[in-house]
Amino acid sequence: MKKFRISIHLLFVDFKSAYDSNDREKKYVAMNELNIPQNLIRLVRIMSNMHSQIKIQSKLLAPFIIHMGVR
Repeated sequence: MKKFRISIHLLFVDFKSAYDSNDREKKYVAMNELNIPQNLIRLVRIMSNMHSQIKIQSKLLAPFIIHMGVR
């Protein structure tokens, strides 16, 4: 009878740390330092603009800009 060895690898990803606290300005600086073309950085900036609103019962509050995290 043959014996088999099984390797087990575990990976834990803290999605809150990875996504919720992503500072966009630092991301743009890093992209610039990596010599990513300015037109691509500009496109990422445009796509990163996020606004949100909160509705409490039937009242919709004023929109606000979300500065951190990813879409």
